[in-house]
Amino acid sequence: MKSLARYKLISDLFSSIIIFNADGGIILAGDSITNTLKINGIDIEKIVDDRFGSLEGKRLISYIQTISRDRYIDSYQFDKFDLDFILFRSSFSGRNCVVLALQQELDQISRIKSDLKERVKELECLYNISFELERFDDVDVKLNKCVEHIREGFQYPEITLVNILLKKKMYGDIPVSEVPKKNFLIQPLLSGTKKIGELLVWYAQPEAFLVEEIDLLKEIAGKITLAIEKRQKKQDLEKGRQVLLLKNKKLFELTEECREKREQLQAFFSAITDNIIVIDPRFNIIMSNSEEIGESGKCYKKLFGANDICDHCPALNTFTRAEPSSLEKAHEDKDFRLFTYPILDKENQVSSVLEVCRDITQQKMMEAQLLQSYKLASLGKLVTGVAHEINNPNTFILGNIKIIREAISDILPILDRYYQDQPELYIARLPYNVFKDNITILIDDMVSGSIRMKKIVEDLRNFAKKDDDLQFENIQLNSLIENSVRLIKKQVKKSVKIKLDLAGNIPVFLGRNAKIQQVLVNIIINASQAMDKKTGLIEISTHFLKDQESVRINITDNGRGMSEKTQKYIFDPFFTTRRNSGGTGLGLSITYGIMKEHQGTITVDSKRGVGTRFSIYFPVKQQVK
Repeated sequence: MKSLARYKLISDLFSSIIIFNADGGIILAGDSITNTLKINGIDIEKIVDDRFGSLEGKRLISYIQTISRDRYIDSYQFDKFDLDFILFRSSFSGRNCVVLALQQELDQISRIKSDLKERVKELECLYNISFELERFDDVDVKLNKCVEHIREGFQYPEITLVNILLKKKMYGDIPVSEVPKKNFLIQPLLSGTKKIGELLVWYAQPEAFLVEEIDLLKEIAGKITLAIEKRQKKQDLEKGRQVLLLKNKKLFELTEECREKREQLQAFFSAITDNIIVIDPRFNIIMSNSEEIGESGKCYKKLFGANDICDHCPALNTFTRAEPSSLEKAHEDKDFRLFTYPILDKENQVSSVLEVCRDITQQKMMEAQLLQSYKLASLGKLVTGVAHEINNPNTFILGNIKIIREAISDILPILDRYYQDQPELYIARLPYNVFKDNITILIDDMVSGSIRMKKIVEDLRNFAKKDDDLQFENIQLNSLIENSVRLIKKQVKKSVKIKLDLAGNIPVFLGRNAKIQQVLVNIIINASQAMDKKTGLIEISTHFLKDQESVRINITDNGRGMSEKTQKYIFDPFFTTRRNSGGTGLGLSITYGIMKEHQGTITVDSKRGVGTRFSIYFPVKQQVK
């Protein structure tokens, strides 16, 4: 059920009036007014019923009829008490009627109506101000509009003057200096406890302000202040947004620059062939330039496959002394040099270490090669000198032996005649007949040995010649092979036998005699060193490949053989399987270079436990005339 409280004003209104028809008959009589009249000795129903018998009734009916006819309002007062009443024409149920009411009741209703109207004005004022404050972004437009609505919100808009003072700027009717010193309202605009302006209202005429208008001004000041604060916050947010956008743009630019620098640094970092890592004090890898190493695990495990730190670890020394350190380390037939550098934190303590691991195997080999070159150069000079020293006395011996052989030929007939007379003749503690049978053989052996010595010396001198001195010449391949075998016969193991199978149709071709001999010597010596058996065999054969216009040399041994991996690298510089026994890995590399120089080829075919075959091909070129 709805509450009657909200309809009390209407109920009170009907209780406070009496409605008459045009003839003065009562249509409705409210309880409140009827009781008020009765208390003062007036029975309204009795007066109306006795309208022609009493003077009060005649006068009341006369007033009612006149007002009903002439349509106007008039005051009325009963004789027995001084309360003022009002009579006015109205309509009720489609008929003209006259209403009687207490003046004070009607005044009260009028005041209520006026108050309601004022409240409506105030609400409209507040609504319009709120609307304008939300509608416009420009402060000047906002406040100028607010001035108009504030004026309309007061009871006398036509004489109301309004000023809004905000941060020394004024909006409104007249300058602040002309505001009257009295009959005005002032309301500060406060943002928190800080005064940011004032709101002033005054009447151009001496009229009093209502309490409700004072409250209205406070409400308006609050809305304006809230709007100013909101706008300020919006401006602050916009400034903050712009600052953030600017910073974000700058951050993006810095990020992009950092990304480019990082990519450049990473490119430089990755381009370095040395392994570079950064490790923490526990030797954990933090960063590296190698995908294979990665960015985790222990440095000694990833670099060398070890389970503990290296002996004389340079990184440990760098962590301890905060200074660079280095170390050379051998691992899996390779040589490495480690360099370590300290990375300091803000407190100048070593937080991590940069470690560079460089493969110096080739460098070490080049050093060894250089040293070997010096040795070979010295050996060449020594061989040339020794050959010269041997060749001179050998020349004397060979010449003298020829004279001795001629002398023996002349002496033997004389000795034969003497032997006939002296059958017991002994020469060099040998019976004469034995001496005679062997002396020529001994002299022939001496001549043969001297000639052989001369040949060996010539081979050594040719082998020791500088490359610059070597010219292309006609190569007698079979003879070159025989000379090479004779030259290195003492270097081949005694348990190894060399078997020659040289074709008779090998043509003469162009080449450098000493270098081709070097190829043959290198391969034959390598074959001899590959022998682990008690009886080894090296077979050397030559073939003329007429359709290919080339000659082929096959050098086959029955040694230990090579793995496929070893066969891939045997012609690489410094590759050797005999590093611990003095191998330098240069022999076959030099051999390969000599073959390229002669536009020839060399191939290898080997099996573990079976043996190895080198096939050497030389193109047949025009001979030197």
